[in-house]
Amino acid sequence: ATEAATAMPAYKRERRNRIIEAALAALDEQDYEEIRINEVAQRAKVALGTLYRYFSSKEHLYAVALDQWLANISVDKPFPGQHPDERIRARVHAVIRAFEQRPQYFKLNVQLYGSKSPEVQPIRTSIASRAQRVLTRDFEGLGPDTSRDAATMLWAIIYTQLTSATYHHGNFAEAHRLADVYIDLLSDRLRRTSRG
Repeated sequence: ATEAATAMPAYKRERRNRIIEAALAALDEQDYEEIRINEVAQRAKVALGTLYRYFSSKEHLYAVALDQWLANISVDKPFPGQHPDERIRARVHAVIRAFEQRPQYFKLNVQLYGSKSPEVQPIRTSIASRAQRVLTRDFEGLGPDTSRDAATMLWAIIYTQLTSATYHHGNFAEAHRLADVYIDLLSDRLRRTSRG
């Protein structure tokens, strides 16, 4: 989807981005289920038929919008810190804070996991694999298998805690705390391997 968007003429890219921005603005105000696609089109100042030329469904539009939002919040950028554990900690806390500020985005993320849409599934797969790849790279000093396992376990902790906080009146502070506990468990190993 991103390659196709890049190949578009500039005016079409601008219109597509306007639709995505309108979709995210609507999501800032209400949960995904409450959003009507014609309202997004009105916000973007495009006809409904025009919106559907860019996105085949509401699910497709919101999968692309979520992917763009996640890319912007930190997922694939380097984080400051002298040691790998400091960089991992900064990245993880940035992600938790982003969902804490916008829990409806986390709900959207969960809803899109269950999508059967052929346009949505590759986007969801791309989101998940990018997050896994980035965190695995952060843990790379532990070796290929251990770095993959460590990334998988940390994302599982974060996802479980975000689910609890978002859906079951849990506490986002607990997501931060448990992420720190897990990173602390690996901190010495990460620091030893980073020294070479």
